[in-house]
Amino acid sequence: MRGDTDQAAEAGTAALVAPAATELIDRAERAATMVDVQALLPDVRQLPGVRGAAFTVAGQPGSGRPELTASRPVGPLEWRQVLRTDLTDPEAHRLARGALDAIVDAAGRALRLPCRAVPEHDGPPVGLHGVISRHARALIVVVDPAHGWTPLSDSFSTLLGYDRAHPPAGNLLDLIHPEDRPDALSTFIAACAGEDLPNCVDLRIRTAAGNWRRFEFAVRSFVRIPDAGVVAYFGLDVTTQRAAERALRVERGRLLSLVETLRDGILLIDEDQRVTVANSSFRRILGMADPVQVGGERGWPRLLARLQPLFGSGVTDAVRLRDIVAARRAMMGEEVELADGRVVELDFVPLESEGGPRGTLMHLRDVTSKVAIRRGLEERNRGLAEAAALNNQFVATVAHELRGPLSSVVAFGHLLGDASSGLLNDEQRQYLDVIDRNANRLLRLIEDLLLLSRLEARTLQLRPAPVRLSELVRTAVTERLPAAENAGLRLTVETQDGPELTCDETRVHQVIDNLLNNALKFTPAGGSVTVRAAPASSGWQLSVADSGVGIPAAELARVFSAFFRGSNTTAGGGQPAAPGTGLGLVVSRAIVELHGGTIQVASTEGAGTTVTVTLPTRPARRTNGGTP
Repeated sequence: MRGDTDQAAEAGTAALVAPAATELIDRAERAATMVDVQALLPDVRQLPGVRGAAFTVAGQPGSGRPELTASRPVGPLEWRQVLRTDLTDPEAHRLARGALDAIVDAAGRALRLPCRAVPEHDGPPVGLHGVISRHARALIVVVDPAHGWTPLSDSFSTLLGYDRAHPPAGNLLDLIHPEDRPDALSTFIAACAGEDLPNCVDLRIRTAAGNWRRFEFAVRSFVRIPDAGVVAYFGLDVTTQRAAERALRVERGRLLSLVETLRDGILLIDEDQRVTVANSSFRRILGMADPVQVGGERGWPRLLARLQPLFGSGVTDAVRLRDIVAARRAMMGEEVELADGRVVELDFVPLESEGGPRGTLMHLRDVTSKVAIRRGLEERNRGLAEAAALNNQFVATVAHELRGPLSSVVAFGHLLGDASSGLLNDEQRQYLDVIDRNANRLLRLIEDLLLLSRLEARTLQLRPAPVRLSELVRTAVTERLPAAENAGLRLTVETQDGPELTCDETRVHQVIDNLLNNALKFTPAGGSVTVRAAPASSGWQLSVADSGVGIPAAELARVFSAFFRGSNTTAGGGQPAAPGTGLGLVVSRAIVELHGGTIQVASTEGAGTTVTVTLPTRPARRTNGGTP
């Protein structure tokens, strides 16, 4: 509670304030123009007990903390007076508020003045000729706080459709969109007070047809210029531009909404390395606050410094990413391990437009699960590769160990037959033939296994040389004619002349022999086997077609698997009806592909099989069966 001394001081202050406030109220009631209104405010601020006074359009922020506000209607708008006073002086408070109320009424009278047409021979106000000539294409309107407003440019007719000689009779606010009138009044009041207005203001103006066009106005005060005393509005039609900007904002909002729904992280860095967009997935994956705010004005470099502790390699990864963005390099599918053990995959895509660089898009996805699966598969594949290598080594070792003794068996069998030709009876010679036949079959199996292991290990070296394929095919067919006749089959050959084929003659002969062997083996008596060889656009095409048992459709995909035998080629008990290892097609495909060719099998069960081989005239250079 204040003492008697304070109360006495208040009474004295109030007594001093009353005459000054009363005089201000009288002057405000006599004010006729906005210049008069603005001139009153400094005097209001001089009232004892008043620290400051101002008035603004409703909805616009006042200066300082308003301790007293009062509102009065002015035309279609409402003004707000904001009075900052010494709260220990209620009398000054009351009297100053009354003065401001009167000022608002005076301002309302000034702004309700109608349009005033300027005869063409009068021209613009003195002192504005140079300014108007520099803005000839603009919509120019001058407002005289004492006499009203006047259009001064032809754009008033061409853009708005009004007749300059007979402009609308209403006040200027009637032509301005209701939502834009607060901005129009604020700029007008500030210009009347002589304030500098560096920024433009957008106002929607009603045309004669009742439509709205948007103008960007620069507002200039000439109130204190002799013989002028006006506020000038210079407007450029930005209707189309603002519509495009709105459409762009809508589209940007739509894209941002779409980006926000993505499970992958998205970060957009502009050409000045400012971070402009970061979706929630980016924040979630990296466990950080909004990167746009984290980056601030320093943008990407500052954000990268915050990201550095998250990287498993720390500074190394951070420096690499910094250099990628700085150099505007593209990077796709780069995996970075985080400090917590997770793995993220990064894409950096430089953005371009017709005007040049537009920044960089960073795409981030958590691939921890995928990498774990891949590493597991790689580990499994390594194990399988090691097992396959051991298997190949085992097969090769066993084959080598068997080949020597079997070769001896065959050789000594032949020797025994020759040396004892007159000593063996028919039964003994038959037994010797069985030994020779089975030993040779085992030798062929061993040779196929050794060749297959070398092909799979990519250690087989080709010995290419020019070969006439048609002659090679006829030779292979001739060698098989006795077997075909014994089986009751018709074996024919059709060849055409063509360019020489550069190939390993021994291996290609082996392919032809394998295909003929299969065709003769699985074709019943009375059937036929046809071999064709002809030049093709890419080299040579070779085919072996039979009318045999064919291959079931469900088993065609397995024909190139080792030891495969069709289910329709087995006898009772699941035993093969015809001898063979099931390695012929596997070995043939490996040899053909080693030459850069292809091999395909087409078959219909019960109708026959056709195997087609294509070989390039000159195969690409290959090493150890590897890729070119």
